[in-house]
Amino acid sequence: MALHQSIKETLRRLEVNPHDEQHQKKVEDAFSKHPDAVFSVIKEEVNSTPSTARQPAGLDHPHLTADPDWVNCVGEQRCTPLKKVKPQSLKDLVGIVSEANKMKLRVRAVGSGHAFSDIARTDGAVLVSPVLLDRVSEVESSSLRESARGQKLVHVQSGITIQNFIAELDNRGLALINMGGYTGQTISGTLSTGTHGSGITFGPLASFARSIALVSETGTVYQVEPAGGITDPAKFSGVIDGVDVVLKQDDEWFHAALVAMGCMGVIYSFTMEVTDAFSVKELRTSTTWEKVKGSLSPSMWNPVPPVISAVDHFELVLSPYTRWFRNACVKVERTRLGDVPAQGERQDWLSALLEQASIDNAPDLIAYLNKVPFISPLVIDQAIMTLVETKPYIDKSFNVFSLGPANDIKAMALELHCDAKQCVPTIDKLLTVFQEEAKEHDWYMAGPLGIRFVAASDAFLAPEAGRMTCTIELDMLVGVTTGQELARHIKEKICGSDRTSARVHWGLDLDFVTRDDIREWYPGFERWNKVYQELNSTGMFNNKFTDRMGISMPG
Repeated sequence: MALHQSIKETLRRLEVNPHDEQHQKKVEDAFSKHPDAVFSVIKEEVNSTPSTARQPAGLDHPHLTADPDWVNCVGEQRCTPLKKVKPQSLKDLVGIVSEANKMKLRVRAVGSGHAFSDIARTDGAVLVSPVLLDRVSEVESSSLRESARGQKLVHVQSGITIQNFIAELDNRGLALINMGGYTGQTISGTLSTGTHGSGITFGPLASFARSIALVSETGTVYQVEPAGGITDPAKFSGVIDGVDVVLKQDDEWFHAALVAMGCMGVIYSFTMEVTDAFSVKELRTSTTWEKVKGSLSPSMWNPVPPVISAVDHFELVLSPYTRWFRNACVKVERTRLGDVPAQGERQDWLSALLEQASIDNAPDLIAYLNKVPFISPLVIDQAIMTLVETKPYIDKSFNVFSLGPANDIKAMALELHCDAKQCVPTIDKLLTVFQEEAKEHDWYMAGPLGIRFVAASDAFLAPEAGRMTCTIELDMLVGVTTGQELARHIKEKICGSDRTSARVHWGLDLDFVTRDDIREWYPGFERWNKVYQELNSTGMFNNKFTDRMGISMPG
């Protein structure tokens, strides 16, 4: 009882004076020796807070309901469309775009609203939800070039979610070649923003697209492929689902349209290369940044450090805060296997933490992190330790790659993409910024850093464009009041103004990227912009995002 009361008194003193080093040290000692007692106090304090004060804004916004507005999945982006439509076929989609063209209206496609930037925001427009375009089918081999017939190809409509797509593939004994951790996005939103998984030999998910069917501003449907693409022009039927289609095999168009943020038309479908179903073995081990960074230093990239090349997928989960003279870290190593039985289990960091803390939900934890921001580093440290696996976890690929229950947690993120060879100096600089902002402003992140390594992409505006990439994801629980301002300062201090700079992932932009950034970061921007001008000559696909990037056509 005395310990409980002492911890409570110490935490309350920190609410009044977050910089009280004496009481900071007391909390750290208590967390190290008696974490259950600290969590007990946190739960008691949370329960003493009125529930209305604990609920962060924006967690319960609907998506494409009777609400005349559109909002993204966390309620941080909102627009008022002229109307919302849900086409059921390519013919419907062509009709919608053609009618909008006659009436000189803007058109914007939205996926599941999982971009945290203004990519989808378009007031006064026809808002197209592809939710009913969710079918997966085999590719007609008779129209393929001989060189493409050995590939495993599927035709997938743009509105299917990753979750439903991988289920459809699994039913066919197939799987995505690679995937990210989140499964709620539509396939079109995933590819169009440069979303990625991990693995230095695997590019972003757009790298596995072999063909894109999109409806242009005039209602013309193009099947866009690279030069020498999978389709034999002499055998192409010129029709998709009963609608006339123009085959466009052009490297510039394809590499522009792969990652285009919805700016070049409304995507109807993709032809994706997939693979036979496979399993993945995952092992998570405890380490520290100080121990692991030497194996990732610039001198080790010739061409790839052994610690990365030794496995198929190498990741780190890293605390952004130094405690006890080290940054806690979990090394994640994944190896691709055949189709083997599942074994073992694992936990995601936030669900495990809530379970340990006996706190009912993320909003309750957020409420306390807002009251005592200093507690964040201690909570993150404790959470990271829950990720360590005592033995390998083996399961179907999508179960290992997916975040699992964490998909349901309301969180945002800023993600930085740097040259993989410069990962150590970039991460070191980032950790310094975290310490400085905590000391100066009491700004803290409420989660660990997720660090992955990805192959280069040929897409002009992919965040991975032209270089092996280290991605650094900064997770923020929705409702932690200091998270977004901290993320803004991090972007300003870490991202430079030249082509060697760290870039920001489009879907996790938080509206920080500027018109100067896009021109300075991407060598292929002008080539992308040229195609954009061709496919958006009327300004039909302009919106808040294109205005912010300074690339809008009149209209």
